[in-house]
Amino acid sequence: MNRRRFLKFSAASLGAVLLTGVIYRLARPSDPLHDFYKSTEKVLAARFGKERAAEIMKDVRARYASLIPSVPYIGGKENMFTEWLTYGVFYLAVYRALKPLGSSINGIGEVIYKTYEDMADYPEWFLRIVSKLKYGERYVSRLKLAAEQSQKRQYPGGWVCTFVEGDGKEFDYGLDITECGICKFYSAHAAQELVPYMCLSDYVVSKAFDRGLVRHQTVAEGGDRCDFRYKRGRETFVYPLRDGWPPRFSIKR
Repeated sequence: MNRRRFLKFSAASLGAVLLTGVIYRLARPSDPLHDFYKSTEKVLAARFGKERAAEIMKDVRARYASLIPSVPYIGGKENMFTEWLTYGVFYLAVYRALKPLGSSINGIGEVIYKTYEDMADYPEWFLRIVSKLKYGERYVSRLKLAAEQSQKRQYPGGWVCTFVEGDGKEFDYGLDITECGICKFYSAHAAQELVPYMCLSDYVVSKAFDRGLVRHQTVAEGGDRCDFRYKRGRETFVYPLRDGWPPRFSIKR
């Protein structure tokens, strides 16, 4: 094998290894909160300094552990909404850690928002590849099935929603949520004021992965439903955000 062929072979092999590594990281079982802990501490370090942020995160971990016994079972790994609830529980722990330090609800909401931004801080081409793998046809099929199952109301602490078929023009597919598991959990823990800020994370995720989410209302803000509508390639709009932080409702909070 001459040098040129060897270099071509090596480059191709390296590309295959890297791509396989990406797929493996997406598919392998892992702690769904690993990146949340890492990015939240980074955001807190920018506000409080590294040492103080490390102390706060120890408190967050302790508070998260104390919340686990109160988390309702909504189907475990068989229900994709379980992961959503896990994120909600984590940020309730963050809320409880920051509130005694004098942080406002808007300030805590900004921590959540910036954490998602940090987790999405990758090159655009990489995010597009991940988007196709993570939010492709398989994801949509799982979402449709989960919505159908939710109609049975088997788990009182979970979500109730309806999958909406798109026409490919106005939107590709949608989800109408009429009961939100995070709203229920936060209400049970007297943290209703936090819910609208959790909803804003959908803006960051949609922008990062080019999901084209448009959502005009949420249950958290008093709507009769959360009207998710997705269409790749269009501008993301999640009330009350259009151009990122801050949200419009932050003026009155």
